[in-house]
Amino acid sequence: MTKLKYILLLLSILGICYLYADIPLVLTPDGIQKTLPVVKLEEKDYVSLDEINARLCSIYKVEYSEYTDFRVMFFFYGEQFIFLLNSPFYTFKQSVFNMQYPLLQVGANYYVPTTFIMDNLPLHFPGQIQNKKGTLYLPQPKDKSVKRIVIDPGHGGKDPGAVGPNGTRESMINLNVALRLKHLLEQELGLEVLMTRTDDRFVSLGDRTKFANDNKADLFISIHTNASRTNGAQGIETYYLSTKSTTESRAVEALENSVVELYEGAGAKQKYEALDFILMDMLQTEHLEHSNDLATLVQHNLVAGVQAKNRGVKQANFYVLRGAFMPAILIEMGFISNPEEEALLANPQYQDRLAQAIFESIKRFKYNYDRIRLTS
Repeated sequence: MTKLKYILLLLSILGICYLYADIPLVLTPDGIQKTLPVVKLEEKDYVSLDEINARLCSIYKVEYSEYTDFRVMFFFYGEQFIFLLNSPFYTFKQSVFNMQYPLLQVGANYYVPTTFIMDNLPLHFPGQIQNKKGTLYLPQPKDKSVKRIVIDPGHGGKDPGAVGPNGTRESMINLNVALRLKHLLEQELGLEVLMTRTDDRFVSLGDRTKFANDNKADLFISIHTNASRTNGAQGIETYYLSTKSTTESRAVEALENSVVELYEGAGAKQKYEALDFILMDMLQTEHLEHSNDLATLVQHNLVAGVQAKNRGVKQANFYVLRGAFMPAILIEMGFISNPEEEALLANPQYQDRLAQAIFESIKRFKYNYDRIRLTS
């Protein structure tokens, strides 16, 4: 091969490297540096929407029906872009724009041309997003996804909770399942998981909720086992907050709230009753709806996961859920007063199954909830 051919080959390689150069990002005001991978599609430079999502906390969803075009809804920095598959045109704030090259699909992935990133985005976000000599400067995005969960193992210390016919303490069952759930959430989803207690100690109901609020938790999961005066009661039920209760849920509510008078001293009940105004404020927020969604997922997965009787999703006025300014639920994992369910609840393998079922529910809820929060 001649010297000229070597030079041409070298130039060709350099040209390819240039075309495939990643887009440098700088997130202000902290100056955090990231890169956005560029790929070659149809001889043009493209960026995957999934790669944008991973770096800039954006999100997209695909809509298609026989009556409409194949659309990709892209939510970015609080705004919505509507792309049409295989078209260079898109809609932003009811106006149509051209990004020169079409949105492409490769397998399950969607790609926009780099012209959209480097040229169009600065036009749509003047003063916020700037292309400075090939480097894109953007504000640090707000990550609204679920990142921190507080797990509340009910009872503990001087408060054993319900005690089964064979002496099994509810407080220890709750803690064992909570620790298993914590491990799954940390290892599988990489979440930060805080617990209101990690050993056999007493924590007041008010301090449990305060702990979740003070730590700005995204979810609050209170774990309990149920009890009844008759040993034949069985099954799983999941609760979220309400001032209105059925006759059946009031019995469970009284059982869980009795901790206040028994272990928190005189005057404690009046303190919790004074929180009604907080509860009414919460009922006007989105947390109640999302608490219902989470409770429904947990109830379904628990019943299916351990083949237990389904006692349904219910509402009750639990003190431990009052004032929790995040989706919050209370799980009753079975009746410790029933000898058969007591034996199951005390079984480590059964506790693993309970934790796994709750984990799968939180995982699914997080996926749906994150999409709602990131598009709001």
